[in-house]
Amino acid sequence: TPDPDPTPDPDPTPDPDPTPDPDPTPDPDPTPDPDPTPDPDPTPDPDPTPGQGPQLLFDEDIARDIRQSLPTDVNVPMGLEASLDLEYLGAFRVVARGESTSSYAAGALGYNSTNNSLYMAGHSHDNAIAEFQVPDSFSKEESALNIIQANVLQSYTTILDKKEVGKDTDKITGILYYKDNLIVNSEIWYDGNGTNVDNLQVFTNAHDLRSSAHKGLFQLEGAALSAGYMGEIPESLQQKLGGKFFTGWASNYGITSRYSQGPSLHIFDPQDAIDADVNVDVGIETTAKMVFPFRDGHPMVVGGDAYKMDISPMWGPLSRGFYGFIIPNTEIFMVVGSNGGIHSGIGYKITQDSGRVCGGPCSYEADDRYNYFWLFNINDIAEADEPWLARPISYGKWSHPYDSDGSKRIIGGAYDAENERLFLTLTSAGKVGAYDNPPLIITYKVSSKQ
Repeated sequence: TPDPDPTPDPDPTPDPDPTPDPDPTPDPDPTPDPDPTPDPDPTPDPDPTPGQGPQLLFDEDIARDIRQSLPTDVNVPMGLEASLDLEYLGAFRVVARGESTSSYAAGALGYNSTNNSLYMAGHSHDNAIAEFQVPDSFSKEESALNIIQANVLQSYTTILDKKEVGKDTDKITGILYYKDNLIVNSEIWYDGNGTNVDNLQVFTNAHDLRSSAHKGLFQLEGAALSAGYMGEIPESLQQKLGGKFFTGWASNYGITSRYSQGPSLHIFDPQDAIDADVNVDVGIETTAKMVFPFRDGHPMVVGGDAYKMDISPMWGPLSRGFYGFIIPNTEIFMVVGSNGGIHSGIGYKITQDSGRVCGGPCSYEADDRYNYFWLFNINDIAEADEPWLARPISYGKWSHPYDSDGSKRIIGGAYDAENERLFLTLTSAGKVGAYDNPPLIITYKVSSKQ
């Protein structure tokens, strides 16, 4: 049984504060490619999995040693460089109080296009949300203490205690701003029997959560397979996918048998929840376009849940897909999160090489952890005969500024489609004092390849 107290990190991970490299400037190219110009069109897999198109896989993206990104020198993975235009814009701090704090934040984000603001789930024990103004400019300072701090538009207000029906949930997993409403997905962090189906709330005034009317919990079809990140589908792909909005999740917390063993994508209509009467019908329909249900025997990687020495770099027991979004003017569904154990293997409640005794699954080598990305082709998802047949066309490590060689993980995200900005929550990276432990928001411009 995993440690019931998730503080400071609800998902047992390697030591969040590893000993820093005595040489703070890592070798900018520890494993030089004999051909310094990477092939932008690598050879497709000669025998692709059904539902899987040509891949953009590079050995450099899963190499043991990768160059640490710095605020002024960002290491872009080759799979992303070959697929998208990506530019690091900078970071900002998110500190607020109220009915929670930003320390030890759950980290789920939602973007408000009306206010140019971000909603963020606060301390893991409080189940509250605050709203922050996105700054006009971002910082590339090396020290968190010198990074710009976002203005607070709404202090933390508890969310999951405001319901009419349903079980008590205790982890906010997704936030969507829609027509001045706030849609919130949640789950039971340690759902021992994996049977909870209550997961969605509606707040009718996203601009004043404390006094807003609310209703829930509704039951998003798919339960833990679907009730996580949410987003809008670009108009050019709505007919192909059969809807305007999606929701999805992955095996991100305990009791992994209830989850999709790989990122999922379900079509749903948030208006259904807004119009529904919780006293009449709590069901919210979804259509599974991509899902890898463990219980039905359809994981993305066969044996990908097993604790062993040989871990697939595509998906394993430490893989976490905390946020997914579709990049406009592309056919790419991108998922970001973290991974570990692909070099040293994974055990359960083992003693790592650092001497740390893990409370759950972890890699044998403490530094065998990293932030990660997965790219899926929308055509593969839409045209697959079954929703578990699509596979990523690219995946690999993604070193971010301030992530301390992957020890500070990506735990949430939001995408501003109009300005092509990706916001990522980097756990613990906003720490400036002895006792605070807030995340940092790092920002990229992510757009179609020109």
